[in-house]
Amino acid sequence: MNNNIQMPTLCEKYLRSLLEIEMGFRKLPSAIKSYLKSTQYDSPQTYISAFFKFCILLLLPIVAPAQVEDHIRTGNNLYEDGEFVKAEVEYSKALKADAKSYEGAFNLGDSYFRQEKYEEAAIQFESIAEESKNATTKSWAYHNQGNSLLKNEQLDESIDAYKNALRSNPSNEAARYNLAYAQKMKQQKQEQEDEGEDKDEDKKDKEDKEKKDKKDDEGDKDDEKKNEKGDENNKEEPKPQPNKLSKEDAKRLLDAQKNQEQKTQEKLREFKAKKGTKVKIEKDW
Repeated sequence: MNNNIQMPTLCEKYLRSLLEIEMGFRKLPSAIKSYLKSTQYDSPQTYISAFFKFCILLLLPIVAPAQVEDHIRTGNNLYEDGEFVKAEVEYSKALKADAKSYEGAFNLGDSYFRQEKYEEAAIQFESIAEESKNATTKSWAYHNQGNSLLKNEQLDESIDAYKNALRSNPSNEAARYNLAYAQKMKQQKQEQEDEGEDKDEDKKDKEDKEKKDKKDDEGDKDDEKKNEKGDENNKEEPKPQPNKLSKEDAKRLLDAQKNQEQKTQEKLREFKAKKGTKVKIEKDW
């Protein structure tokens, strides 16, 4: 056996006893005897190896918490130095050694939050709240979940988380304050959305009015063009002036009057011949 190997004090005590009696183990405690018998080996070396393994199993409940505390302590130092990514790694190791470590789980959520991993942080704190049986722990887990959701701009969800925190512990003033803050932010957001809708409606009305005015202007321009075209047509085809006859028209009118006079005189002559009376003839023109 290698003399350089350092063994725990508890194992060393039993190992010395084992070596003194070589293959026998009358001086060993009954629990160790049973374990060594179960190995079914018959040499001192195999018994020593089996006994060493048994000592390790006995020490595991002592070593595991020490590892958890060591990882958490290292993580806390990194967290204080602003090394949130490295702190996350240490807290994860602590939880791997002890999945029920409240401090490791809570600090892991805080490291997520500091890295602006708000969704992961919210999930982590919600898990702590659901698993915890302690009202105070549950309240603070819900409170931190609300903070993560608020940072992620999930106002309705953050309000529900703060309400859960107050249900678990009504004296949690931080949760009460943040609940009021989240509700105020929601109100302001709603007012801004309503104001934005009003502006959109005003903008639409303005655009519709501008389109209508533009259409009316185009219609007026079309009317002006039509009027101008009509004026041009009137200039090209002027109307004849009343009471002003051309030479041809005057001649035709004179000829018509002469024909009418001849017809009238013929009728008078016929009438004179029939009556034998002298009649004075007046001209119509």
